[in-house]
Amino acid sequence: MVDILKTFDYFTVGFKGSFTKTVTEQDNVLFADISGDYNPIHFKDNVANSIGFKGAISNGFVTESRIAGALVNTFGSDTTLVVALEKNTRFLNPVYMEDEITATVEVVEQIKSMQVLRIKAACYNQHNQRVVATNMLIKIVTLPLA
Repeated sequence: MVDILKTFDYFTVGFKGSFTKTVTEQDNVLFADISGDYNPIHFKDNVANSIGFKGAISNGFVTESRIAGALVNTFGSDTTLVVALEKNTRFLNPVYMEDEITATVEVVEQIKSMQVLRIKAACYNQHNQRVVATNMLIKIVTLPLA
């Protein structure tokens, strides 16, 4: 069986993929350690409760990172890399610890002059509620042969 070379032209409008991973408190701790964002809304239920949430909420960037998994799993391969060039993200609903998040990605436009793909991405919780919406541009880079 021959592997298909997944270049720019392979990913036509409508091409889709996804990635699912549960958000954990540990994810948020690790992100806080990396970023320095120790906002108590992500760690203390009483703080989150005081402003109307049912408990501590995940950092939006932890949730949004599931889109990176969807991008790599959908557009990456042994012979290609995916490079994000631009993104615009909206955080629509809170994500709580232990929510199962599914990130979806879809090609909505091929910009042939730049050899980039316009992507519509989103994250959904286990109740199929959209929690993140993202539009982005990506480039598919073919690795040099070894």
